[in-house]
Amino acid sequence: MMSRTRWLWCPAWALMAIAGGVCQAQGLAPAPPAAQATPPPSRWPFNRNLYRPFLEAARAAEQISDPLQRCLAYPDLPGVNWTKAVTAAYCHYQFDPVVSLAEARDLIEHGKAAELDRRLGKARPAPLSTLGAHDRLEGTYFTDFDDGSDDLRALLDAWKKQSPHSAYALAASGMAYAAMAQKQRGAEVASRTSPASFEAMSRLLTLARADLDEAIKRDPKVTPAYSSMIYVAGLEGDRAYAAHAGEQGLANDPANYSIYANLVWINQPKWGGSVEAMQRLVSDAQAHADQNPLLRLLLSQRTGGDEAIEDCNCVRVDDPRASPTAQKDFYAAAKNVYQQLFDEAAPRLMLRSAAVSTRNHHALPLSLIYRSEEIRFSRDAIEPRILRALDLADSGQQEWALAEGKALVSLRPQDPDAYVARGMAYRASGDVKQAADDLEEAVRRNPSDGWTLNALCHLYVDETHDWDKGWAATNKLLQLRPDSASGWFYRATIQKEQPREGLDQTIADFMAKFGGDPNKQELVAHMQAMKQR
Repeated sequence: MMSRTRWLWCPAWALMAIAGGVCQAQGLAPAPPAAQATPPPSRWPFNRNLYRPFLEAARAAEQISDPLQRCLAYPDLPGVNWTKAVTAAYCHYQFDPVVSLAEARDLIEHGKAAELDRRLGKARPAPLSTLGAHDRLEGTYFTDFDDGSDDLRALLDAWKKQSPHSAYALAASGMAYAAMAQKQRGAEVASRTSPASFEAMSRLLTLARADLDEAIKRDPKVTPAYSSMIYVAGLEGDRAYAAHAGEQGLANDPANYSIYANLVWINQPKWGGSVEAMQRLVSDAQAHADQNPLLRLLLSQRTGGDEAIEDCNCVRVDDPRASPTAQKDFYAAAKNVYQQLFDEAAPRLMLRSAAVSTRNHHALPLSLIYRSEEIRFSRDAIEPRILRALDLADSGQQEWALAEGKALVSLRPQDPDAYVARGMAYRASGDVKQAADDLEEAVRRNPSDGWTLNALCHLYVDETHDWDKGWAATNKLLQLRPDSASGWFYRATIQKEQPREGLDQTIADFMAKFGGDPNKQELVAHMQAMKQR
């Protein structure tokens, strides 16, 4: 499930020795059952009496169909007083485009590209006293044109053909080329990315730069071009190009959030920048925050950005084996992040990183809160909704988890991750047959999903004792991931309990692969015990 984020967490049932090997393989201590997943109330960084009212208010807000009104009605972090001007501005930035993509498409397809240029141009001189006016043009561009699809490419080419001198069309085209380049690059590390993908990315980035450079040459006030230039520079590793684009852009609009945000992004240590450089940019931005409230969103990044929030040793702090010192250190850090870095609204990617970190530590109340706020500010909230549904299932919110799972399958019937979300909700509700059906469907749609295969093995071997189906799932898992310690354990368990031939050979193969791995010693002990019985 969800190769982008799936392996960042293990479910609550991972306390089982069977699934524990998966968590240990990631350096995670196995988690206790869901009933014990809530951290001690004294360690919560907010008043625990506010937790359930927050979830209830969030769920109620999510019933509002209009995305802007839903965002405005959403509760803030419990126990933290976010500035309404900031959250309102961010809601408008995300959900209040000057022109929707559907409207832009209609204008272009009816030969009215000049009218599209005119309507976009009206966004520039909007009085800054108007709520959400600042950066409204940028918000429109990110909503409509930050897309690497062939369909959008054809539409933008038609726009450029109709309006060959339009800086707005060129800026949109450059942004879309950058999105196409990122799509070609993919999310894998460089060592796992093919030379052909890098070559395609480079070609598309060249086209992006050409359009963006020409856009600001024709009209330096088309500010979305500058933030896209910085993003292109990040993909290319061209820090000089980014610095020049930022300098030009801020000269034309000193209070521009999108330009500052991308400058902060490219100056993260993981991209060759530094925390000090990020802090200088955040500080410079705050000088204009009264003019543009969106700039206060950057305060959450002043200690190093999303990587600094997400990075952790992933010890499950609620595991009895976690040291008191580790637990104390985590909750102290979590409290500081919650009450200091998030004392003001934050960009959705920062909220996502906080959700990932707290989920990795199995601090589910915090993870649910952060993930809900990410959903609040996400234009496409399917992925965070899937991940939150898994958190809901693990934290005892089975009814909401199942409702979300059903809704996600209805919204994305072709998405295997939606079936995983519904299946895990069924499992948490005790309906193992429906859970198995959904997980099987997810595997049919994504046969390379090792996580879901592992969940199926757990279901068949440990819960239903359906040895034949467990054997089939285990074979698929080991074919896909021969180094899956839990897969070898499932195989041995079936051979022991059904029984089937080959147990001694499975144990010998397991010991050869994992016997010396310090992170697998719990499973090693279980395998040795099987041989002795």
